[in-house]
Amino acid sequence: MTQPSEKLDDVMGLVSVHKGPVLVAMTETSTDALRLLHVSEPSPALELVAESGPDSRIDDLFRRAEQRGMSTFRVRYWKHSAVAHVIPAFVAPAPIQPLAVPSRFTGSR
Repeated sequence: MTQPSEKLDDVMGLVSVHKGPVLVAMTETSTDALRLLHVSEPSPALELVAESGPDSRIDDLFRRAEQRGMSTFRVRYWKHSAVAHVIPAFVAPAPIQPLAVPSRFTGSR
């Protein structure tokens, strides 16, 4: 769980401890909406991209992944790049009101 203002390097440092892909959860400051980001393990099979800047925030990665569908990135202490993609929020449908059944069909009077 992270906050939008946390440095990307710091968040990915914690991600690295888990030795595998992870879900990073973050709440949107203005709405308290939960946002989820799936982060792969760094891999030599991925294109090696430039390191994220030292001032990059986790919210920047969320925003790039939301705009592009996914984002390849690398932090300063990773030898290889990783991929982040957004897990869409579940929006529950509005409850459906049952149709009224005329009493002649239910046996009620």
